[in-house]
Amino acid sequence: MLEQLLPWLPWILAGIIVLLILHAFSLHIRVSRLTKRYRYFMDGENGQSIERRLAIEVKELRDMASTWQTILSEQKVIQSTQAQTFQHIGFVKYNAFENIGNELSFSLTLLDGNFNGIVISSVYGRNESRIFTKPIVNGKSLASLSQEELASLQSAMGQRSNGDVLASSSVSA
Repeated sequence: MLEQLLPWLPWILAGIIVLLILHAFSLHIRVSRLTKRYRYFMDGENGQSIERRLAIEVKELRDMASTWQTILSEQKVIQSTQAQTFQHIGFVKYNAFENIGNELSFSLTLLDGNFNGIVISSVYGRNESRIFTKPIVNGKSLASLSQEELASLQSAMGQRSNGDVLASSSVSA
Protein backbone atom coordinates (compact mmCIF):
# COMPACT_ATOMS: atom_id res chain seq x y z
CA MET A 1 0.00 0.00 0.00
CA LEU A 2 2.87 2.37 0.73
CA GLU A 3 4.12 1.67 -2.74
CA GLN A 4 0.83 2.89 -4.22
CA LEU A 5 1.04 6.18 -2.32
CA LEU A 6 4.67 6.75 -3.20
CA PRO A 7 3.96 8.40 -6.61
CA TRP A 8 1.36 10.68 -4.97
CA LEU A 9 3.52 11.56 -1.99
CA PRO A 10 5.12 14.67 -3.56
CA TRP A 11 1.67 15.97 -4.51
CA ILE A 12 0.29 15.32 -1.04
CA LEU A 13 3.29 17.02 0.55
CA ALA A 14 2.97 19.96 -1.86
CA GLY A 15 -0.74 20.28 -0.92
CA ILE A 16 0.09 20.19 2.79
CA ILE A 17 2.82 22.80 2.26
CA VAL A 18 0.40 25.06 0.34
CA LEU A 19 -2.18 24.70 3.13
CA LEU A 20 0.49 25.50 5.73
CA ILE A 21 1.61 28.56 3.75
CA LEU A 22 -2.01 29.78 3.47
CA HIS A 23 -2.54 29.19 7.18
CA ALA A 24 0.72 31.00 8.00
CA PHE A 25 -0.38 33.90 5.78
CA SER A 26 -3.77 34.17 7.54
CA LEU A 27 -1.99 34.05 10.92
CA HIS A 28 0.36 36.79 9.75
CA ILE A 29 -2.65 38.99 8.82
CA ARG A 30 -4.27 38.38 12.23
CA VAL A 31 -1.04 39.16 14.08
CA SER A 32 -0.54 42.39 12.12
CA ARG A 33 -4.12 43.49 12.95
CA LEU A 34 -3.56 42.71 16.63
CA THR A 35 -0.24 44.55 16.52
CA LYS A 36 -1.96 47.64 15.10
CA ARG A 37 -4.63 47.51 17.83
CA TYR A 38 -2.00 46.96 20.52
CA ARG A 39 0.02 49.95 19.30
CA TYR A 40 -3.13 52.12 19.16
CA PHE A 41 -3.98 51.31 22.77
CA MET A 42 -0.44 51.46 24.08
CA ASP A 43 0.50 54.65 22.25
CA GLY A 44 -2.84 56.39 22.55
CA GLU A 45 -4.12 59.08 20.23
CA ASN A 46 -1.37 61.56 21.02
CA GLY A 47 1.46 59.03 21.31
CA GLN A 48 1.30 58.76 25.09
CA SER A 49 1.58 55.23 26.42
CA ILE A 50 -1.50 53.82 28.12
CA GLU A 51 0.74 52.61 30.94
CA ARG A 52 1.97 56.16 31.54
CA ARG A 53 -1.58 57.49 31.32
CA LEU A 54 -2.78 54.92 33.85
CA ALA A 55 0.11 55.78 36.18
CA ILE A 56 -0.79 59.46 35.94
CA GLU A 57 -4.47 58.72 36.61
CA VAL A 58 -3.63 56.57 39.65
CA LYS A 59 -1.39 59.33 41.02
CA GLU A 60 -4.16 61.90 40.50
CA LEU A 61 -6.65 59.63 42.28
CA ARG A 62 -4.29 59.31 45.23
CA ASP A 63 -3.82 63.08 45.31
CA MET A 64 -7.60 63.58 45.21
CA ALA A 65 -8.06 61.12 48.10
CA SER A 66 -5.51 63.08 50.12
CA THR A 67 -7.19 66.37 49.22
CA TRP A 68 -10.58 64.89 50.16
CA GLN A 69 -9.28 63.96 53.61
CA THR A 70 -7.94 67.50 54.04
CA ILE A 71 -11.31 68.96 53.03
CA LEU A 72 -13.15 66.72 55.51
CA SER A 73 -10.87 67.73 58.38
CA GLU A 74 -11.22 71.42 57.49
CA GLN A 75 -15.00 71.01 57.30
CA LYS A 76 -15.05 69.64 60.86
CA VAL A 77 -13.09 72.69 62.05
CA ILE A 78 -15.50 75.01 60.22
CA GLN A 79 -18.53 73.27 61.71
CA SER A 80 -17.17 73.53 65.25
CA THR A 81 -16.36 77.22 64.69
CA GLN A 82 -19.73 77.88 63.10
CA ALA A 83 -21.57 76.65 66.19
CA GLN A 84 -19.96 79.54 68.08
CA THR A 85 -20.95 82.27 65.60
CA PHE A 86 -24.16 84.27 65.55
CA GLN A 87 -26.70 82.25 63.60
CA HIS A 88 -30.03 83.28 65.04
CA ILE A 89 -31.10 86.90 64.94
CA GLY A 90 -34.27 88.51 66.21
CA PHE A 91 -35.21 92.18 65.85
CA VAL A 92 -38.19 94.12 67.20
CA LYS A 93 -38.80 97.88 66.84
CA TYR A 94 -41.23 99.61 69.19
CA ASN A 95 -42.23 102.84 70.90
CA ALA A 96 -40.82 102.92 74.41
CA PHE A 97 -42.95 105.93 75.36
CA GLU A 98 -46.42 106.86 74.16
CA ASN A 99 -45.65 110.46 73.23
CA ILE A 100 -42.71 109.57 70.93
CA GLY A 101 -43.47 108.20 67.48
CA ASN A 102 -41.55 106.45 64.70
CA GLU A 103 -40.71 103.38 66.83
CA LEU A 104 -37.13 104.45 67.49
CA SER A 105 -36.54 101.92 70.30
CA PHE A 106 -35.50 98.36 69.45
CA SER A 107 -34.46 94.98 70.84
CA LEU A 108 -31.89 92.92 68.94
CA THR A 109 -31.15 89.30 69.87
CA LEU A 110 -27.97 87.60 68.65
CA LEU A 111 -27.62 83.86 69.37
CA ASP A 112 -25.04 81.26 68.37
CA GLY A 113 -25.77 77.66 67.31
CA ASN A 114 -26.25 76.65 70.96
CA PHE A 115 -28.71 79.51 71.60
CA ASN A 116 -26.19 81.43 73.70
CA GLY A 117 -25.80 85.15 73.15
CA ILE A 118 -27.19 88.55 74.09
CA VAL A 119 -30.22 90.78 73.78
CA ILE A 120 -29.27 94.37 72.97
CA SER A 121 -31.96 96.92 73.72
CA SER A 122 -32.07 100.61 72.90
CA VAL A 123 -34.70 102.74 74.57
CA TYR A 124 -35.15 106.10 72.86
CA GLY A 125 -36.61 109.07 74.72
CA ARG A 126 -36.82 112.76 73.82
CA ASN A 127 -34.11 113.77 76.26
CA GLU A 128 -31.96 110.68 76.30
CA SER A 129 -31.36 107.28 74.79
CA ARG A 130 -30.08 104.23 76.63
CA ILE A 131 -28.55 101.01 75.34
CA PHE A 132 -28.13 97.91 77.46
CA THR A 133 -27.60 94.16 77.09
CA LYS A 134 -28.83 91.01 78.76
CA PRO A 135 -27.09 87.63 78.47
CA ILE A 136 -28.86 84.58 77.03
CA VAL A 137 -27.74 81.05 77.94
CA ASN A 138 -29.31 78.01 76.25
CA GLY A 139 -32.16 80.17 74.99
CA LYS A 140 -33.06 81.54 78.43
CA SER A 141 -32.36 84.95 79.85
CA LEU A 142 -30.42 85.35 83.08
CA ALA A 143 -32.33 88.62 83.70
CA SER A 144 -36.00 89.49 83.32
CA LEU A 145 -37.01 90.52 79.79
CA SER A 146 -39.50 93.08 78.61
CA GLN A 147 -42.23 92.02 76.17
CA GLU A 148 -40.26 93.41 73.24
CA GLU A 149 -37.05 91.69 74.31
CA LEU A 150 -38.95 88.43 74.73
CA ALA A 151 -40.46 88.85 71.25
CA SER A 152 -36.97 89.45 69.85
CA LEU A 153 -35.66 86.33 71.63
CA GLN A 154 -38.56 84.23 70.35
CA SER A 155 -37.95 85.53 66.84
CA ALA A 156 -34.28 84.58 67.05
CA MET A 157 -35.13 81.11 68.29
CA GLY A 158 -37.51 80.62 65.39
CA GLN A 159 -40.73 80.71 67.35
CA ARG A 160 -41.99 83.38 64.97
CA SER A 161 -41.92 83.16 61.21
CA ASN A 162 -39.77 85.47 59.12
CA GLY A 163 -42.98 86.93 57.70
CA ASP A 164 -44.10 87.93 61.18
CA VAL A 165 -40.73 89.55 61.84
CA LEU A 166 -40.76 91.41 58.53
CA ALA A 167 -44.38 92.49 59.01
CA SER A 168 -43.68 93.87 62.47
CA SER A 169 -40.61 95.78 61.31
CA SER A 170 -42.12 97.03 58.02
CA VAL A 171 -45.25 98.35 59.71
CA SER A 172 -43.07 100.44 61.96
CA ALA A 173 -40.88 101.80 59.17
